[in-house]
Amino acid sequence: MSSVITSGNRLKSPWLIAGLLALALTLYIASAVLFPPAEAPLVERQDAPLARVEVKHFSATLVEREVELYGRTQAERMATLGAEVSGRVVAVPVERGALVKQGEVLVRLDERDLRQQLARAQALLDQRRIEFDGAARLDEKGFTGRARLAEAKANLVDAEATVASLQLDLANTSVRAPFDGVLNERLVEVGDYLAVGDPIARVHDIDPLVVKASVTEQHMVTLRPGQPARVRLLDGQIVAGTLRYLSRVANADTATFDIEVAIANSEGKWIAGQSGAVLLPLGQTEAIKVTPALLALDEQGRIGIKSVVDSIVAFTPVQIVKSERDGLWLSGLGRDIDIITLGQGFVRAGDRVVAEFKR
Repeated sequence: MSSVITSGNRLKSPWLIAGLLALALTLYIASAVLFPPAEAPLVERQDAPLARVEVKHFSATLVEREVELYGRTQAERMATLGAEVSGRVVAVPVERGALVKQGEVLVRLDERDLRQQLARAQALLDQRRIEFDGAARLDEKGFTGRARLAEAKANLVDAEATVASLQLDLANTSVRAPFDGVLNERLVEVGDYLAVGDPIARVHDIDPLVVKASVTEQHMVTLRPGQPARVRLLDGQIVAGTLRYLSRVANADTATFDIEVAIANSEGKWIAGQSGAVLLPLGQTEAIKVTPALLALDEQGRIGIKSVVDSIVAFTPVQIVKSERDGLWLSGLGRDIDIITLGQGFVRAGDRVVAEFKR
């Protein structure tokens, strides 16, 4: 009998527990409705403090707009000298790399017997001249025919040609500089035998030096041949020059126009082959000079400057007029502007700030 009652209690106990839990939950909800908890006191919200930025007033000045182009110095012209007579090299009086003057002897060839041949040709020329004069006098008196006079004339011309040819050969044994320049290469040494046409030396004219570069169509309309230009060499030196050539036909591959700037180089101070930047003036414009650290980018990726207008941050796109070692000249900022010089990285356009002006 006891065993049956125990089994029945086990079956009823889960229902009893569930009922007790439901009653407790009902009482908890009722107490929350009848006795609501006191509301927590509202904390008064305070606005975040305004950002502080350092600002400096800038005023625009007139500056010369320039376009900067990459270029390289080149010789004005170059000549390769060749042998005009055959012969052996007997002297090379000028060293490679030396500055030379027009007409200066660079290489001497053996004259062989050219002087003796010239003396004989001149003696024969004298004889032919006498014979022609005699034939001409006889012709005037009617004692000789025109055929004899023509033969004497032909002999005289032939003798004159022989003398001229030998004089030229003798002169060509001395190879001379065709213009002022530098003996950049000498291709022969004493003892070399040269045939007609063999190369002897290369002379480069480096006064003036020429800097070649290319400009876009946009800048072409403002440039004129003869206008002043400057060239900044790789070592930082700036040399004055003149825009001497401006192409009127665009390069088909790059759609740019070739230009040439000439630099005076009478002392041979500058060398051909140097890299440099060609600076060409494009007219005056109002610009403000700032350090590159003040440049910023907006959401569209435009380069500009952050300023303060009535305590509000403003972003103004700019154009770089020219660059110098200590800063950039920018246009597009107007005549006067209050530029943020410290703290611009922590504010955006439209933010209200506390501006502290710096003198």
